[in-house]
Amino acid sequence: MAKGKLTEDLEAQLRVEFVDDARDRLQTMYDALDGFANGARSAVDVIGVLRLEAHNFKGMGTSFGFPTVSLIAHRLEDYLSGVTRLDPRERVDLPVFLDRIAEVVDRAEQPAIGETNQIIRALPVRYRFDVTDVEIRNVEVMLVTPSKVVAKKVGNELAACGFRTVTVNDPIESISHAVRVPPDMLIASMVMDGLSGLDLIRGLRAMSVTKEVPAALLTSMSLDNPALKEIPPGVAVIRVGEHFGDDLAAAVTRFNLG
Repeated sequence: MAKGKLTEDLEAQLRVEFVDDARDRLQTMYDALDGFANGARSAVDVIGVLRLEAHNFKGMGTSFGFPTVSLIAHRLEDYLSGVTRLDPRERVDLPVFLDRIAEVVDRAEQPAIGETNQIIRALPVRYRFDVTDVEIRNVEVMLVTPSKVVAKKVGNELAACGFRTVTVNDPIESISHAVRVPPDMLIASMVMDGLSGLDLIRGLRAMSVTKEVPAALLTSMSLDNPALKEIPPGVAVIRVGEHFGDDLAAAVTRFNLG
């Protein structure tokens, strides 16, 4: 009993320390944005501060019992990817991420999965094109790949379809993301360290909350490769290379996403 009480007290103390630290980090981020607004700080400086703190929050949140903070921070990292300027759109969007983190940090009870899903889906999305040229769809695709080159290529293609893309580099980490915020479609690279795309899809299909998520395997293998015979029924195959565009379009049509 004494040992259990000691553990509970330690966990409570760590949570309090995380909340205090989180508030300090958020203030640093708000101050950076204010500094840019009044001309005291450059865009490059501010973006660097936001990226650093978003990365810190992403790693710390789940460890200290605030998984939703980690998810918001991950989306903030995605948003900041490729950002080099703070145009009016970014200046409106970025404080939203900070506000959501602040709200979650100050809550006595952390959001349940359903509410977490609503919070994450409502976060701003930055498109790398004129949104008037593309029909924006309420479709979120989780792309799991360790390759930045693949992530950029697939992400651009999905964006051109009007889809929102969330990129996760670590297949183990992607399980947590998928369970808390089930995507409308999952695309996973076949070959990854720690867990193959095939095993990831199998694992998600074994869990009630993600078993119905449409899935596709991203591979450089030809369709007659023996390894692809192990793919579960209903899983699409997207080949990189000359067949990529056709395979992606076929998967989107197959899962009735477009």
